[in-house]
Amino acid sequence: MGGTKIFVLQLKDIIRVGIFALLGIALLVLLLVILLPRGRNANETQEDLPRPTTQSRYIPGVYAAKIILNDEPVQIRVTVSENDILSIYMTDLAEISQVFYPLFEPRMRDLAEEILRYQSAYIEPQTDHPVTTGILQQAVIAALQMAYVECDGCCESTE
Repeated sequence: MGGTKIFVLQLKDIIRVGIFALLGIALLVLLLVILLPRGRNANETQEDLPRPTTQSRYIPGVYAAKIILNDEPVQIRVTVSENDILSIYMTDLAEISQVFYPLFEPRMRDLAEEILRYQSAYIEPQTDHPVTTGILQQAVIAALQMAYVECDGCCESTE
């Protein structure tokens, strides 16, 4: 009885397998997009940006940038010396904002610690809360931009 075998496939089974195959491929593509790094390299830091060739990087002082939380301004203050970032802290965080945005204070402490360690605001912080950290990081960058020494064409280009 080594004859021909006949398989009967129903159209609904073929469609079901096709749909699951497409969903599986879409899921794999989505995972690749999420997990593969894009844009800036994690090792890129402020050193990759144009810099003044003068001795000092910053004008010493305390610089602030504002974030509006719950219609209340919150200041991110950055203290710098001529070449170093000395401290980063948040002021004017109202109690109501602390209730509605409980992650801002712990994220600010973590971000400040990383920025002070690497002496650069252009880092990719290791955090489970990228949106909160991104908002705080942009405020720190805005404050540091006020502190940069103006160089009027003395910057080196990294193009």
